[in-house]
Amino acid sequence: MYPQDYRRPCEVISYYKEGKVYPLKFRFYSVENAAYYVYEVEKIYYVLEEHSNGLTEKTFFVRGKRKRLKERHALYLDPRHKSWWILT
Repeated sequence: MYPQDYRRPCEVISYYKEGKVYPLKFRFYSVENAAYYVYEVEKIYYVLEEHSNGLTEKTFFVRGKRKRLKERHALYLDPRHKSWWILT
């Protein structure tokens, strides 16, 4: 079982710097609370890159801030569809 099996779609505002993409803000829908949560990325701890079949899968481990609450999240960038997922 891979970490991608526990993923939820999310929307990410990202920026491009020196040939790399970094997340700036992200939003995802919580089914349990029926609400959207918007987080600002405070810090990127590290980036995990996996190369397979000419594609680069990236997982960003970040600290996000929502109001006064700070939580750690893992954001996954799917290279095939260029979509973002939050791993739970």
